[in-house]
Amino acid sequence: MKVKKVISAALAAATVFATGISTPVMAKADDEVTTITYWGWDTNWYEPMFAAFEESHPNIKIEATNVAYSDYFTKIQQAIASGSELPTMVQQSCTLIENYKQLGVFEDLTQEPYNINPDSFFDFIKGRAMTEDGQLIGVEQSVSPSAIAYKRDLAKEYFGTDDPAELAEIFKTTDDYIKYGKEVQEKSNGETYLFHSAGAVAEWLYFADKTNLQDGNTVNFTEKMSPVINLLCDMRDNKVVDTYENGTPQANATYADENHIFYPCPNWAITYYIKANDAEGSGNWGLMMPATGGYSCGGCSVGITNTATDEQKAAANEFLQWAFFSKEGVDTAKEKVEYYVPTKEFYEDPAYAAGKDDFFAGQDIGSFLYGEIAQSIVFPKTSVYDQTVIDIRDLLATAIMSDPDMTAEEAIEKGLEECTNRITDEEIEIK
Repeated sequence: MKVKKVISAALAAATVFATGISTPVMAKADDEVTTITYWGWDTNWYEPMFAAFEESHPNIKIEATNVAYSDYFTKIQQAIASGSELPTMVQQSCTLIENYKQLGVFEDLTQEPYNINPDSFFDFIKGRAMTEDGQLIGVEQSVSPSAIAYKRDLAKEYFGTDDPAELAEIFKTTDDYIKYGKEVQEKSNGETYLFHSAGAVAEWLYFADKTNLQDGNTVNFTEKMSPVINLLCDMRDNKVVDTYENGTPQANATYADENHIFYPCPNWAITYYIKANDAEGSGNWGLMMPATGGYSCGGCSVGITNTATDEQKAAANEFLQWAFFSKEGVDTAKEKVEYYVPTKEFYEDPAYAAGKDDFFAGQDIGSFLYGEIAQSIVFPKTSVYDQTVIDIRDLLATAIMSDPDMTAEEAIEKGLEECTNRITDEEIEIK
């Protein structure tokens, strides 16, 4: 379904300067309007961001079309193949970023008229949307640090504390999840689980693993996936994880129940999952360091297509400049979406990321996520096969929970077979 949001913005008649950027903007008559287009799935981000942009920029209109995430990359490919018009701005998923780089349809944002300096961003994330020859095809929407969210009342009941530091000491290794998950089952007569979904656990373990999926012409499926599958099978066998399919209404309902304690939690899940599904849960949530350490899960960048007109490119650049380099835009993302930009200069003010959250019992989750966790994140190298293997990972998580007799070795063999069927490049070796 198309959802259109019309937005206006005035192009300044002078050169606008922001940290990392200097952007010349052409003068326009007050009654002239430049229309640009955007395709995206993240309505929670683009609707409030575009609405705020309209208030201060009345001479730019952004027509936004909602495209389902599962259809998005295919829609971009089809538009290119058919010669159809591409949107001015494209939302680029991090798990397909290498595929977007291969399309050849994006502006290099380090060049005129954009002049974006990648060093303006955090080191761990600044290169993700860059090609090997240094072209920057997009600006990351947000930093995506991830931790473990938990229900404070259940943590107190089963572990004797709801303090995040004390819980991190209890769960120092992944073996501790097995140990204490078994105790939770025993104390609750089999009614309460540590985790609600194997899919959510697999996502966390996969993104926390630093192994490169691809080295040269080799896809390291077994090396990358074995730690995930081994622990997931142990959790299943010891009833540490329940059988809900991640992201379904049934799984989402568990956020408000009394039978599931821990939830792998990217920063965006706080808004989209926890607060959205546990309306009465304010004050009962906490955020703790995983035994695997902090990690990054999800995220996407925004790029400008090279098929747009010069006027459209200038207008799109005006939005990027506002959204990621101006205090107004950055504060809008923080206050309306709970997104924090990757632009380093804003973190020089400790108050930017800091902030006690009443929903999390006054815990300063901002400093925790964007200070302690974000500063320690290390990305494995991205691959054109990232999304393919992630899809297989999700299939295996479902298969493991559906078949209690499936061993980790059998699951890996099944995954290798799927890889062979889906990755057909003869030059690629799958291990």
